[in-house]
Formats: sequence, C-alpha cells, structure tokens
Amino acid sequence: MENPSHQNKGSTTALHGPVLLEALALTFLWFSLPIYGKILGASALAIGGLFSIFTLITVVLRPFVGWGLDRFGRRGFVVTALATNAVSMGLFAFATSLGGLYRARIVQGAASSLMGTSVNTIVADLTSPDDRGKEMGRIIELRTRGEIIGVFAGFGLMSFLSTGIAWRLTFMGYAIMAVLGAGLAWKNVPETRPHLPSVARRRSPLSGKLLKLLLIVFTTGLSAGMIRPIYLIFLQDKFTTDIATLGWAFLPAGIVYGVLPSRMGGLSDRFGRAPAMAFGLIGAGILFLLLPRLPSIGWLVVLYTLSAVGWSMADPAEVAMVADITAGETRGRAYGLYEFVGGLGASLGPLLGGWLYDTAGQQIPFYVSGVVLLASAIWVLLMLRQPPLNDQQT
Repeated sequence: MENPSHQNKGSTTALHGPVLLEALALTFLWFSLPIYGKILGASALAIGGLFSIFTLITVVLRPFVGWGLDRFGRRGFVVTALATNAVSMGLFAFATSLGGLYRARIVQGAASSLMGTSVNTIVADLTSPDDRGKEMGRIIELRTRGEIIGVFAGFGLMSFLSTGIAWRLTFMGYAIMAVLGAGLAWKNVPETRPHLPSVARRRSPLSGKLLKLLLIVFTTGLSAGMIRPIYLIFLQDKFTTDIATLGWAFLPAGIVYGVLPSRMGGLSDRFGRAPAMAFGLIGAGILFLLLPRLPSIGWLVVLYTLSAVGWSMADPAEVAMVADITAGETRGRAYGLYEFVGGLGASLGPLLGGWLYDTAGQQIPFYVSGVVLLASAIWVLLMLRQPPLNDQQT
C-alpha cells in the first residue's frame, strides 16, 4: 500500500466546503418529508417509500461507483455528485405531487452514492495511517454541521412563511449551495487515483481482513438503523409529539457528531483502530441497553447523546480501517463495498426495529441493538487487531 506524498497531506481541506454544502438538506428532509408529503395527500405507506427509495438507490449504486473511482479517478465523481445534488434540490423545490417528490428522492440517492464513496476514497488517498482516523472524523463533523445549518435554515423559514413558500425557498437555497460546492470541488479538489496499469486496477479488493470488517460494518449499520427511527417513535409514544421538543431532543447528539469525531478518530490513529472501535461500540451498546427504562425525556436525551460519543469513536476508526487494509488501486471498490454493506444494514435495521417495536415491545429494539453492538465489539477485538499504526507500512 502506498504512502501518500508529504505534500499531499493537509489537502483534504479542499473537501471541507463541498462536504458541508452537500449535507445541508439531509436532516431537514428527514423531518419535513412526512409533513410535506401529507400536504400533498400521500399515505403513510407512500411517505415511507420516499425513504426506502433513497436507500435502495444508494445501496445499488455504491459498488458501481467504487469500480468507477478506481477506473476513472476520484475528483470527477465529487463534482458530479454535487451537480446531481443541485438537480435533486431543484426538483424538490418545484415538486407539487408525490411523483415529483419520488423523482427528486431518486436523483438525491444517486448524488449521495457518488459523494460518500468518492469523499472517503480521496481522504484515504491523501492521508497516512497516523492521521487518517482524525481526517475521516472531520468529514463526519462537517456533514453534521451542514445538516444542523440546513435544518435551522429550513425550519426557520417555515416558522415565518407558509409551508409551500418556505419549502420552495429552502430547496432553491440548497440547490444554489450545491452548485457552489460543485464549483469549489472543480477548482480545489485534487485527483488522487494512483497511476497504475489497468491490470492492477482489476485486482479484487477483497481480503480475509476486509471481509471480517464488512461483517462489523453490517452489524453496526443494522444497529444504528434499528434505533434512529425507533428513537423518534419512542419519544412520541412515551413523552411528547411536539415537533419542536423532538427536534431539541436530537440536537445534543447532533452537536456531539459536529465536534467530536475528529478528536475521537485521532485516538484510533494513536492507539489502533480495533480498540477505538470496540470501546465505542461497548459504550453505545451499554447505553442502548439502559435507554428504554429511563423515567424522563431529559435522561433519555442525555444517554442518547452519550451514545453518540461512542459512535463518534467507532465510526471514524471503522472508515479508516478500510484504507489501512486495502491497496490504493483497489480503494475505490473497497469503499464501494463498505458503503454497500453499511447501507444494507441501515436498510434492514428500521424494518427489524419497527417489527420488534410493534410485536415484541417498545424496549426490545434497544435491547437487541445493545446486544448486537456488544457482540460486535468482541468480534472486533478478536478478529481485527492490528499492529500499532505507526509501525505499519502503507
């Protein structure tokens, strides 16, 4: 595995603006799609389909994106992702029917598939193991900050204007920002694909260690997917249906994701990926086991926020490990597989969590997720231990 040249270090900053601008709409859509869908007369099933179609598109496309990254280069995919995202935001702005929302959601799924895999691959190319976890964590922070800015802007407009006008202005603003992000990426993001013979790029990225890691990627995606929608439903069923209160209940965890992942990722650079992943998963697992028995919404928010600290430690280490164990000429495909498997887990998680919530009890998804995370931590320590990162040759 190649070691990036010294002059490339630090150039990941070129990605920061595009990453933040691409993420503006994500959380706002999560909250507002059901609201706007109901205004357009959509059923609960049709609204659920708006979320499922996005996930389906990303899961299907990501392996092909990874192949393209290794064959054609990385930079063009980032620019295309942001341009495609701008198109999807424009479609949302002028959607006046359920079909219009579906078209926008499909295009947004394509943009997300292009963006996530290409950004991870570029960061991996431009970093060495001793700072890779920190830089991967910084990308998570920037995405989260973009989501927080976007959701405040969107709901700020909705509080002063009618829903239809606010919706249109919000997404026109998101579209303009995505165009700006595409321009920044075109101007500043470097091309990082290794210049190797085509036969080298046909090598398979799969290895025993990557397969072991992908199992954890699936279980962590499944666990997170189970809890995120159930957390909102649990808050509504047990404490309140007030949308403002629910938004504030998510905000502290969002702040954690906006400031901690780079610092926690730095711990994985210093002490190793597996210990950081395991410690984070153990913390999140224990907290999930405790969550459903808490007597007040305040304590629930505190523990959910603390679980975000665990994820802030585990996620950057997990993303960085993909690069640690794959060669540069296969890195795009490796991240395509990583995103595919994680997306598959995240797709099945809400279905499993919802089924358990309805049939087995409100607490059961939290308990199942907690146990899965604790078992995953044990697997990480047993199967994914590596030499200290400073001793590795890349």
